[in-house]
Amino acid sequence: MNRNVIASDINPYACMLTRAKLHAPRCEQTWTSQLARLSSLLKARSETQASNTPDWIRAFFNETTLCETEALFNETIKRRYYFVLGCLLGILHHQRPGFLSFPSSHLVPYLRDNVFPRNEYPELYGYRDPIPRLEAKIRRILSVPPPILNAKYKVLQKSALKKYLPPCSVDTIITSPPYMSALDYARDNRLRLWFLGVEDFRSIKCQEIGNIKSFRLEMEAALGQMRDALKPGCNCVLILGDVTFSKKEYDVPMMIIDAMHTINSTMVLEKKWTDVIPDKRRSRRNGRATRHETIMVFRKKRRM
Repeated sequence: MNRNVIASDINPYACMLTRAKLHAPRCEQTWTSQLARLSSLLKARSETQASNTPDWIRAFFNETTLCETEALFNETIKRRYYFVLGCLLGILHHQRPGFLSFPSSHLVPYLRDNVFPRNEYPELYGYRDPIPRLEAKIRRILSVPPPILNAKYKVLQKSALKKYLPPCSVDTIITSPPYMSALDYARDNRLRLWFLGVEDFRSIKCQEIGNIKSFRLEMEAALGQMRDALKPGCNCVLILGDVTFSKKEYDVPMMIIDAMHTINSTMVLEKKWTDVIPDKRRSRRNGRATRHETIMVFRKKRRM
């Protein structure tokens, strides 16, 4: 829609995926030249082993694959090849041959050597060339051409609790508070975070909302920041997931309404509806997962 956008998240992985989507190339020459440059850099390298890499990372990869994958991450980050970097993150670990790791789960990184024993599937534990796999991933992603972006945009690694937007400066806010009981954003992405330079995922996890009490308090603070930044007469859209702790379900939409009242908000609830998430779209099927999403649209009152 050619709007000027500021996106923010405390998780480097979320920020990097957003940058990747915003930097999708609109012609093949852009990414093929980047990939050719990366391929040449790999061939010119003399190192055959990854250095200073933790054992838990080494357990996921063939040694040569790991060495080349680390080099690719270093170069794509340094050169700001954000789209290529996003695709590289997308093929980092899974059980299919088109991915870089030994057989492992895709959502949360766990080795699946019990399902794919080395003595029965030796081909799954050999060297995997990152370049052709990365090229295949890029071609799959770009099979649908990206839209032309004429807007200005920024991607910031910041918390919603930090005041970085001037008062009454924003036309629309769209945000989704953490789905606390369904996803562990840092732990579940610990392998990807390590390749992005986060040595210990707990440095990100400690900044997340981890329980229902802190959710109430921090949402009050975040909603206050949103209210102040929003222009009068404009909308704030919240996408909320189910929250369950100790088998108890919490009415998150009502918690948001109560928080608005607590901060003496000038925000008025305009619309609210709930969507059922099909099982095939859930991150964890037939188990603990977000089964519903509630969308709430608040409008900031105009000055009287």
